[in-house]
Amino acid sequence: MNTSNPFDLLLDLERRTIRASAGLPTLDQIEDEWVGVGFRIGNSKLIAAMSDVKEILDLPQFTVVPGVKSWIVGVANVRGSLLPIMDMKGYLLGEDIKQRHKGRVIVIDYKGFHTGLIVEEIYGMRHFRESDETSDIPEVHEDILPFIQRAFKQDNEHWPVINFIEMTQDERFAHASL
Repeated sequence: MNTSNPFDLLLDLERRTIRASAGLPTLDQIEDEWVGVGFRIGNSKLIAAMSDVKEILDLPQFTVVPGVKSWIVGVANVRGSLLPIMDMKGYLLGEDIKQRHKGRVIVIDYKGFHTGLIVEEIYGMRHFRESDETSDIPEVHEDILPFIQRAFKQDNEHWPVINFIEMTQDERFAHASL
C-alpha cells in the first residue's frame, strides 16, 4: 500500500472499519426499550412507566385537609402550585405508611393536575428490553392486582407494572371526601 496516496489511506480505513463493524447489531436486531421507575408499597415491589411519572420529590411540607379519607395526606405548595398528596399504601392496602416522612412522592398527572403519591421507597429507573416481559405476574397484594397488566423479569427479579391511569380511574380515587 502506498501511504503517501490519500486514496489508498481512505481504502485502508474503509477495510478496517468494515472488518471491525462485523459484530455490531443491525437495526432489525435492536429491541425496543421500556423504561420505568421502581418503588415499593408495603411488601410489593412495583414499577410504573416513566412516561406516567412527572417527577419524584422528597415529601414536602404539607397542610392537612379536613373531611377527607385517611389516605389523603394533604396539600403542599410545590414551586407555587398546589400539589394534593396521597398515601399509596393507605389508598391501596388500607393501612397508612408508618414513617411517611421517610417516603418519597411520585408526581403523576391526574385529569390535567399534578398529584403526589407517597410510596415507601424508590428504587430508581429500570430499563427493560421488550423480551424481558413475562406472562408470569408475581404475587402482589390482591388490592393492587387489578392495576397490574404486565410484568418484566430481569436478573431473577420480577417487576409488576402498575398502571396509574387505571388506578386513578377507580371510583374510590375520585371520592376522597368523607
